[in-house]
Amino acid sequence: MSDRRFRRLLAFCPALVLLLWIAGIAHFRAVELDALQWILVGAAVLALRGIGRRLQRPRPMPPLPPGRSPMALAALASAVLAVPAGLFGGVLEWLLDAQQPSTTPCGLRVLWHAACMFASSYCTLLLRLTAPPGDDARPPTAPPPPPVA
Repeated sequence: MSDRRFRRLLAFCPALVLLLWIAGIAHFRAVELDALQWILVGAAVLALRGIGRRLQRPRPMPPLPPGRSPMALAALASAVLAVPAGLFGGVLEWLLDAQQPSTTPCGLRVLWHAACMFASSYCTLLLRLTAPPGDDARPPTAPPPPPVA
């Protein structure tokens, strides 16, 4: 697989993880969505991805020290982000259990939230860490049109 295809796939992965995250939460809470509702959820996820990429400011990433692996750094940073996501998800699940109990064990639901955060942040960070110098990991935009006289 070429580097360009890998980077495009990596850029799309956080949106897929968000869709899986929503699917897991729907399963935990026994919410059945039909095909049209899943299409709408998918469209909303893609719209949020597009909006997020438009609002993202390009920031230069400092070069990694020699001998450092971008995959290891992305995994470490993602693990640091996954812990609070799991804790926050656990608190929310515990609060929701009082109103609508779930048949899925609470520990598995907490692990789901942490794993989804880890996967999403890992893909995002790896994309930024492996970007060529001077690339902000966003597609170039067209120059603004000349002013009308």
